[in-house]
Amino acid sequence: MRILMLTNRVPFPADGGYAIVVRNTIEALLGQGCEVHLFSLNTTKHYIDTRDIEDPIFQKIKFLQFKVDNRVKIKDAFFNLFSKQSYNISRFYNPACASRLVHLLKNHPFDIIQFEGLQVTPYLQVVKENSEAKLIYRAHNIEYQIWKRLTQQESFIARKIYLGILSKRLKRFEFNILNGFDTIVAISFVDQHFFESLNHDVPVQTLAVALNLENYKNDYKLSPNKSVGYIGSMDWRPNIEGLDWFLDKVWPNILQLGSGITFHLAGKNIPKQFQIMGDESFIMEGKVDNAIEFISRQHVLIVPLLSGSGMRVKIIEAMALGKCIIATSIAAEGINYHHDRDILIADKSDDFYRQILRCFTDKNLINRIGQGAKKLVEKNHDQNKMGKELLKIYEDLQVKPA
Repeated sequence: MRILMLTNRVPFPADGGYAIVVRNTIEALLGQGCEVHLFSLNTTKHYIDTRDIEDPIFQKIKFLQFKVDNRVKIKDAFFNLFSKQSYNISRFYNPACASRLVHLLKNHPFDIIQFEGLQVTPYLQVVKENSEAKLIYRAHNIEYQIWKRLTQQESFIARKIYLGILSKRLKRFEFNILNGFDTIVAISFVDQHFFESLNHDVPVQTLAVALNLENYKNDYKLSPNKSVGYIGSMDWRPNIEGLDWFLDKVWPNILQLGSGITFHLAGKNIPKQFQIMGDESFIMEGKVDNAIEFISRQHVLIVPLLSGSGMRVKIIEAMALGKCIIATSIAAEGINYHHDRDILIADKSDDFYRQILRCFTDKNLINRIGQGAKKLVEKNHDQNKMGKELLKIYEDLQVKPA
């Protein structure tokens, strides 16, 4: 089966949630005998020099890219206010990119064309006009919900109004574009239920974040200190917001204990507001070469998201490594978890504080939660199983009458 995947960034190296999901999907499809073509927008924000890619999976696909300048520009953002377009989405459309895509479609017939995320859907009409392939929308999250939650958290009135406008336009675009696909593949059962509630005729199925579990062997020694770790891409606003909340509302109370607990921060593009906070108890590790090693070294991982949508890949990775995780319910959204069995849920600062304290006073808690987490991932997030399920979706579309 010939598959074309359209992505809003080059998913190599797989060093972030979106990239990990796409890269693992490609590997799973190759394992099912599919021929995979990848057309990526190589954006200014996440630009990748593809000559540096060393992943062996990249060598097994047919790859095409187009450079797109998706930077937020004040002038463009201002004039966009007088239109009805979603500025979150329009920044990803380029007429020359559309022409490149047309050329590809006219020269290569595909069975399935899969749109990975909302940012590549502006090219849907071009695809429909130039291909007879079945069209799948892979929903990595519900985009407008991210901006709606950010709006609710914002206190600065002018910014709150602007974020509200972006959220409403994004919602309108997102809801309208869904009807153009043959199938929607959600990343969690929570998102599936949401899409089904919209009462459109497009079938919705769920394929959760999946990992090649062979790559998640915890062979690293724990930190000699009582460590609490956080890792995430710090160019994503919900991550900044959540970390700022944790450092303001929770961490000072931990420090007052004088218990020797250290906080370790890892991720790319860490803002200066966090960098200057580094000291002997706040270890600034920055961008790490091996995320699995960083996660493995920590006694506890935290994910204090206050907004966002979809499924947090770093939680699934940490669970696969048998780690104890403390997260907000928004961060754990979509994961089939049980509080106090395979994860610790804390939505208020006092609860976060108490859960961290529990981890370092209850001798069995960290190990018990970690073992439960590992079992959850083995049951629900195996990449080989996901590949078979996705191929079945494709095959069903092929035999479904037009």
